[in-house]
Amino acid sequence: MPFVSSLISMTSFSWGFHNVKPAEVVDRIVAFVVDVMTPGRGTGERSWWMKGLRNVQRGSQRIEKEMEIRSHLAQWDEDFPFVHHELLVRYAAGLFASTLALTIYDLIRGPGNDNKRRR
Repeated sequence: MPFVSSLISMTSFSWGFHNVKPAEVVDRIVAFVVDVMTPGRGTGERSWWMKGLRNVQRGSQRIEKEMEIRSHLAQWDEDFPFVHHELLVRYAAGLFASTLALTIYDLIRGPGNDNKRRR
């Protein structure tokens, strides 16, 4: 059965590598990081004017953080062109797909179906 496992692993890795959309994954990761790094609502928002001012301020902080993160990604791509950040996303997706497919295969195959003969 090692041939079947290898075939499943290679096929699922290839599928995950080619079908992932790295730009969408990077956009979601950047949005999550910006949400975590940007402070939330503050005090002093009793009037509608202060709420509006705080929303503008929070929006500008979010844009600033996003631009900073994207500039770091661009700098990474210039410093390490052979390890582009989108290529890393593709490899991670392929590894995840391969691991998931092998786990499902092992669960379906069951614990008693190994290649060792019992005497």
